[in-house]
Amino acid sequence: MVSQLGQFGFMAHTGCDSQARVRREPMDVRDKRNKTNLGGRRVRAIVGGAAALGIVLSACGPSLSLVTAPWGESQAVIRSALFGDRAATFDKPPRIRVDNGRIESVSVTGPNGRRVGGKLVGGGEIWELDTSDLEFGTKYKVTAKAVDLRGVESTANETFRTFEPEKVLTVTSDLSEDETYGVGMPITLTFDLPIKRKAEIEKRLRVETSGEPIEGAWSWDGDQSVTYRPRKYWSAKTDIKVAADLKGVNAGDDVYALENFRRSYSIGRRMILVQNSETHRLVVRRNGKVIRDIPSSTGKSGYATYSGIKVIMTKEPGPVVFDAATVGIQKGDPEYYRLLVYNVMRVTDSGEYIHSAPWSVGSQGYANVSHGCTNVSPENAAWLMDVVLIGDPVIFKNTGGSEVAPGNGITVWNESWDEWKAGSALQ
Repeated sequence: MVSQLGQFGFMAHTGCDSQARVRREPMDVRDKRNKTNLGGRRVRAIVGGAAALGIVLSACGPSLSLVTAPWGESQAVIRSALFGDRAATFDKPPRIRVDNGRIESVSVTGPNGRRVGGKLVGGGEIWELDTSDLEFGTKYKVTAKAVDLRGVESTANETFRTFEPEKVLTVTSDLSEDETYGVGMPITLTFDLPIKRKAEIEKRLRVETSGEPIEGAWSWDGDQSVTYRPRKYWSAKTDIKVAADLKGVNAGDDVYALENFRRSYSIGRRMILVQNSETHRLVVRRNGKVIRDIPSSTGKSGYATYSGIKVIMTKEPGPVVFDAATVGIQKGDPEYYRLLVYNVMRVTDSGEYIHSAPWSVGSQGYANVSHGCTNVSPENAAWLMDVVLIGDPVIFKNTGGSEVAPGNGITVWNESWDEWKAGSALQ
């Protein structure tokens, strides 16, 4: 016996052999029988309807057998590598999948009924957990429901426990929440332990800006620091959000961050300072217009100021003690000094500042007499303290000195764009 499944799930059985012979009748007899017994076209309508339902008529008997296929259990199978795991990691977002169906709902709860968020992906066949809601060393309960192609429901009740890292990674930044910075301020993230899997970390770093999209890139400086800068200075009046979704990510050598990192801040007006040591002038431009032309004095012969683009790093009203011993000039040397200085703006780690220098006012605008700093009058120094922001670029030209070394302060703008991008782990 051969069974055939129709379009609507009915089974019809044929009990005849494929070689069965059918006795043919004369045409007039068949026509007469059709008219008297079934009413002509009606038989063709009945046969046509049976074909549409996928029913097979037996050629060997008068009976028609209709059998409904059993519904049975759901064919949807819910599975996940999480289920039963006693040390589940989440380097990648944990997922719950369904085969032969679609997910209807997923509930993941931790202690005290705290729920873990998630979202449907993969056309409704995958539920992806939000790792930011997961805690380390915690047991979770999972209830997942799915339906197969017929709408029959399937349920899975499972548990898993997240792992506890032995080595914990801490992320910090020199950017303050809700602060306003100059257009030259890059984003630097610093890690307290070496990062071996730089690409895994970098691809989880995000920078969002208000206004039009910008072109920017991350670049690594060793194993514990990564910095983001746009191709050109930031646009004025830009809001910036930094996100490092590192929680649970293996940074290498089983080092994990316990928390994600977030920071929001703003870029202020466009302020750029240009120090020309040949003309002995410090020119300040705001939004493209000169707002102050300041007489200045930079490093003298033997103590030339570094050239290149530097960035205002700190602002200190003072008094700040300047001791020449910190730059290698010892007591007894004719060049030794120890001074109390006010209105100090740092531009290098090695000790270059823009600051008030009442002792050199007579040389400012005429000669370079400092030990590397940029001297301005007390009045101009106080004015600068009021108008500049941390992150404002300062371009030093014609100093007679070498270019500031990479990392001696904020020096990211001295690299070409191609050089900068080469420092990315994702290239």
